[in-house]
Amino acid sequence: MLDLSEIPIVDNHCHGLFADPGELTVADYRHRFSECAGEPFPPDHTSTAPHYLWALRQVAGVLGCDPDEESVLVRRAELDDDKLAARFLRSVNIDWLLVDDGYPDPAQVLPREDLAARGGFRVGWIEREEVVAGRLTAEHERFADFDEALVEHLDSARDRGVISFKSVAAYRSGLMIERPSRADAKAAFKQMLRDGSERLELKPLVDHVVHRVMEAASDQELPVQFHTGYGDADADLRLADPFHLAPLAREYPDVNLVLLHGGYPFSGHLAVLAATYANIYADVSYGIPFLTSHQLYTVTHTLLGPAPASRILYSSDAVGIPEQHWLGAVRGRRAIGAALGDMVVLGDVTATQARGLAELILRGNAVRIYDL
Repeated sequence: MLDLSEIPIVDNHCHGLFADPGELTVADYRHRFSECAGEPFPPDHTSTAPHYLWALRQVAGVLGCDPDEESVLVRRAELDDDKLAARFLRSVNIDWLLVDDGYPDPAQVLPREDLAARGGFRVGWIEREEVVAGRLTAEHERFADFDEALVEHLDSARDRGVISFKSVAAYRSGLMIERPSRADAKAAFKQMLRDGSERLELKPLVDHVVHRVMEAASDQELPVQFHTGYGDADADLRLADPFHLAPLAREYPDVNLVLLHGGYPFSGHLAVLAATYANIYADVSYGIPFLTSHQLYTVTHTLLGPAPASRILYSSDAVGIPEQHWLGAVRGRRAIGAALGDMVVLGDVTATQARGLAELILRGNAVRIYDL
């Protein structure tokens, strides 16, 4: 296994910290480590997940307490936010966090400037466009006015400091993006108004918004992130396969698409896309989705099989609590170091070459793609 601890990380896909997380219960803490849906949340399942048991031991090691939930939470509550940040965010050599502003609710998280100050790193702004479009539907009664406002908003992205767009179409109507007629998009807009909803999920309108995003990305030379694969239960996994995005990549060859979560469990599909489309990049989220060390090692190997390292990016997808950003960095360096170390042993690359490839995955590709 290569030791990659000296390489500063650019976390190209994550979320902010809760501004006031409050005192966490055991059930709360388990919930931060599960994709399980349902009310009430069944916390007993998470306590048997190997990824969670591993995480508890790592966090306990940093906090200097016994590796059980009660001890971790007691010790955690004894530390203020700055001390927690010092233990986790400032200890793992993070250079940048690129933060999706659409989840959690911005009112619940630290402003980007405060996050940067607390963590001692730089923070970039990833804008989640389905949230923007949903808000704009509530502000307009006519589809033409909504569409004009959407285009105006997207066209100002660079001026507002946005470094990448993001789409969660996979959570709404799926990744089989088509070009809807204006009449169908208008009808979906009217249905949203009748429903009184700001959740963009009717396929003609979702697809219309994605095309507006791609047009704006092309004009401003911005990348677009897409959620793919494993996620919350409201996503239809059959429609979250990254293969569905191949036509969109062909339609907009000058827009870089960063496909998130390693496409898991469709990692092989994403690997082929990243190897064959000049504008498709593969992100591997090493904190979320919640997988074991072996699974993340396997995803990394799967992607590096056909795809050049220059097509792969590191992220944590961490949400809310600083432990997740730290755990993503620890597990990511280990999985990447193990996969590349294997390739050195097998003679695929030299040790010097492997370290250069790790540099690309952990930071170099993100610096290039997002123009950091």
